[in-house]
Amino acid sequence: MSESDGGTAAAAEVALDRMADGFVAVDREWRVTFVNERVSELLGRDNMPERGTSLWDAYPGLEDSPFGEAYHRALDTGEQQTVEAYYDHLDGWFRATVYPDDDGLSIYFQDVTQRRRLEENLRRENELRERVFETTPTGVVVLDADGVFRRANERATELLGLSPFDLGTVAFDDSRWEAFDGAGEPLSEYPVERVLETGEPVEEFEHGFTRPDGERRWLSVSAAPLHDSDGNVDRIVLVVDDHTAKRRLESRLRDNEATLRRVYEVAGDPELSFEEKLQELLSAASERLDVEIGFLTRIESDTQTFVETVGDYDPIQPGETCPLSEAYCRRTVESDGLLTVRDAESQGWAGTPPHDVFGLGSYVGGKVIVDGELYGTLCFADETPREEAFSDTEVTLVELLTQWVSYELGRRRSRERVERKNERLDEFASVLSHDLRNPLNVAAARVEMATETGDADHLADAAGALDRMDELIDDVLSLARHGERVVDAEPVAVGDAAERAWAGVGGSDDPDATLRLRDPPTVRGDESRIVQLFEKLLGNATDHAGPTPTVTVGRLDDDDGFYVEDDGPGVPTDHRDDVFDRGFSTDDDGTGFGLGIVEEIADAHDWTVRVADVDDGARFEVLAPVVEPFDG
Repeated sequence: MSESDGGTAAAAEVALDRMADGFVAVDREWRVTFVNERVSELLGRDNMPERGTSLWDAYPGLEDSPFGEAYHRALDTGEQQTVEAYYDHLDGWFRATVYPDDDGLSIYFQDVTQRRRLEENLRRENELRERVFETTPTGVVVLDADGVFRRANERATELLGLSPFDLGTVAFDDSRWEAFDGAGEPLSEYPVERVLETGEPVEEFEHGFTRPDGERRWLSVSAAPLHDSDGNVDRIVLVVDDHTAKRRLESRLRDNEATLRRVYEVAGDPELSFEEKLQELLSAASERLDVEIGFLTRIESDTQTFVETVGDYDPIQPGETCPLSEAYCRRTVESDGLLTVRDAESQGWAGTPPHDVFGLGSYVGGKVIVDGELYGTLCFADETPREEAFSDTEVTLVELLTQWVSYELGRRRSRERVERKNERLDEFASVLSHDLRNPLNVAAARVEMATETGDADHLADAAGALDRMDELIDDVLSLARHGERVVDAEPVAVGDAAERAWAGVGGSDDPDATLRLRDPPTVRGDESRIVQLFEKLLGNATDHAGPTPTVTVGRLDDDDGFYVEDDGPGVPTDHRDDVFDRGFSTDDDGTGFGLGIVEEIADAHDWTVRVADVDDGARFEVLAPVVEPFDG
């Protein structure tokens, strides 16, 4: 080597040492022929191989790594190779460029660990942002400066009704979306327009719109601009929340407030009767619940009667009846609280009598309790099923109305009891002031005459007057005792009660009097008062039917109750409306209270007693629910 060649080589080494890259030269036997100082800085002094050392010995595992594969490939092909990979031995990322020549390989490399870590962190950040963008429950949309949709996450496409084909082609104000304000008027300015005009963000702008598929929704839109390097709006980010449920809730709250106000006004209106109030409240609640039918039922024994109804539905009209087993109300009275049915068929009602008979798809109802006893039910229903279950607020409304009806019926019943008591007090006063005065005057006069004349016959007349006073007092006391409503009702066999009463009025001891039983039913009531009712009716028959009376007690047709019929002259047509009046009698020796007591006892059981129109004899019919049906 000449001095000039040596100088050139030395200059080259100096230049290589000053390089920013690490440099290693190897011959074709993989022996290190040169290493610059940068290798020491990059890999550390301990990892700087000496000349003549095998490259593979200096760096364990290097030959089997992507670097070794690239070095072999460069030497074999004579072509430059570039490789970037992770090297376990040095726990870092490196980038190497390999140049082959006749002597071997020149390897230039850089430690790119920091760059790769920055890139990995950036990749993870981007992946996180993308994951948040796609999975957030809020819709996110990116528009360009022309308002064209460029990106939209899955939630946004669902909310807005976008398709992948719309991105890049459709703008926010496209005619397929009909936007409107809170008053339902077309939107005068979109949030995007305000951002483009002012360059300032818009927060929580709420408006409604109709999607391309026709569905109406409410949105809360926040819009923020993104600026380019010149400060111009380059993109706009929209954050879109679905406020449809919120709007519906607000609407329901307003409806609830309006309904409760209407309930309060109607319930407190002193000018309306209970029936008028009930009609108003059934209508208001039906409208609020979005059902077509509302009704109040009366349940007696196993029969349901529709008392008041709203809605044009033929099977459910006032006065219509059905067996309780065929009604939804059967399950209602068995429930602790309200019975709610969102979709009758999906909830297992298909094929049951209530569903087959009435064909109702949805229902909510509760028990009406009066004086601690079941009166009936208050219910609301519709032929179609509901998309959603009855809400807690709707259930509370029905509970409130059920309690109101229970209270009003109880109050009306209490008022009727007070009125009956007042009527009885008036009757007592009449008896004391008039009916008792006559026999009392007779008794006093006869005693005075007996005293003056010594004639004992006058005392017999006085005793008769006193007996009449005693009879009057007994009847008045009976009115007082039996006018109270029956609370603890129990099954009573009509035939047994009639036979006891027949014995009580002396019919059993009279060989000329006959009592016939014609399949008498069983009813629910107070046994002692029912016996008293028969004593008055049977006693009336034996008093008016002649010396050989035949009295029949039997079951009314259609199980409507029972009757008492005699073979006497009957009740004169012009007196049939008067026979139950207190003090009315066609017998000079009668008190006129007997049939009044019968009516009082019937009223106390919520029964009805009437004089039937028959050709022969007198027939009194008592309309009362029968416990067991007649089999024929």
